[in-house]
Order: sequence, then structure tokens, then C-alpha cells
Amino acid sequence: MISVRNLSKSFGDLVVLKDINVDIKKGEVVAIIGPSGSGKSTFLRCINRLEEPSNGSIMINGKNILDPKADINKIRQKISMVFQHFNLFANKDVLTNLTLAPIKAGILNKKEAEKRADALLKRVGLFDKKYVFPHKLSGGQKQRIAIARSLAMNPDVILFDEPTSALDPEMIGEVLGIMKQVAKDGMTMLVVTHEMGFARNVANRILFMDSGVISVDDSPKNVFENPKNERLKEFLNRVLNH
Repeated sequence: MISVRNLSKSFGDLVVLKDINVDIKKGEVVAIIGPSGSGKSTFLRCINRLEEPSNGSIMINGKNILDPKADINKIRQKISMVFQHFNLFANKDVLTNLTLAPIKAGILNKKEAEKRADALLKRVGLFDKKYVFPHKLSGGQKQRIAIARSLAMNPDVILFDEPTSALDPEMIGEVLGIMKQVAKDGMTMLVVTHEMGFARNVANRILFMDSGVISVDDSPKNVFENPKNERLKEFLNRVLNH
């Protein structure tokens, strides 16, 4: 489904990603872990071209999204992203936040978009917040709305960039619960996360990034129970025993 070849990204002299090669299958939940500054978020942002890679190719469903002729807006309709800081439209109520993109993109008409939004709000347990503005919501509620909004586009894949790192501890569980449901429904997900419990229990695969490369690509069982890579051992030791 997603095939990344020789992907590199530099900001001036700073090389952030070095020659990354990885394939993601449809329906896989891939957790991306690693120390700060290892290139995790940049890698994710390259996949929907929020960052322009310096070189390499990214094929999604057989199309090279880095081709100058590729219609990036069309591609992005199928690759939703959930950000660390929610990125909801502050001047629009929850319903409009969910319906704006599908209507604008011509995917659904207003009535269909509202019907889909209602179903998604019920699914994330926030139907009663339909006409509320984002500033009245808690961080956990905002992130659940952001996940519902990403699902409103009926995407092929959802990219999550540290979706719980801006949340208070008691709100993390409610967001991870929704993400687990989405994973269960067979959505292809790439999740940059510090939540090791989620990585261990929900992901099918874990990528460990360090210094701009994928050092380990393995099953959660091997990563957590039998890590061979020294840097991975150090990292896990630090995050699990802090």
C-alpha cells in the first residue's frame, strides 16, 4: 500500500532522514518510536508531503506522490493526519469541523456529510458536543474530534503524530481507546508515539528510529521482549524505567 524507497530529507546542512526504505501493508498498525530528534515526525510529514523530501520515492497505492504531476490535494484526501495540537478550526463548531473538508472536496454533499459526522461523533462519544466550539472542549475531547474529522474523509491511511503528547494523563486513555477501535476496524495507521503500552498492545509492527534511520523494524513481541539492537535497549530502558 505504501512503499518508501531511498527517502532522505535535509534542512540545509542538517540531515534528518537518511535513505529510508520501508513498506506498509493495508490494514497494518505501525508504531514509530525513538528518541526526540530521530526523524519520526519528519518521516510522517513526508508521507503526505507536509514536508518535501530531498530525494527518494513514496508510492501510495501504486502512485508516486512525489511525481511533480501528482495532484497532492487529491492524494491528501486519502491520507488523513491527526496532529499533536489538534489543529481544529477555532472559529467553527464541531459539526462544521467535521463536514467542511468532505463538502469542499466534493466527496459528500452537505446532508451526507452531516449524517457521517453524526455517526462519527456517536462513535467517539461526543455527539452532545455537535454545536460546541473547540475552546469549550478539553484536550482529550479535541483530539477525539480530530480523529473523527480524519475519519470523515474516509481515508485509506491515517497518520498520527504524537496524538497524546499534549494531553493530561487522564485524557490519554480516552484517546488511545478511540485509536484502538479505529485499528480494530482495519484502518491502516502509522503512529508516532511515546505510549509504549499502545505500541506493544495495538501495533502489528514497530519501527524504531534513531538518527534519521529505521534501526529496527520488528514485531512488538520481539521489540519489547527480546530487543537485539543496543540503541533500542537503551531507549526502552530509559522510557520504561523512568
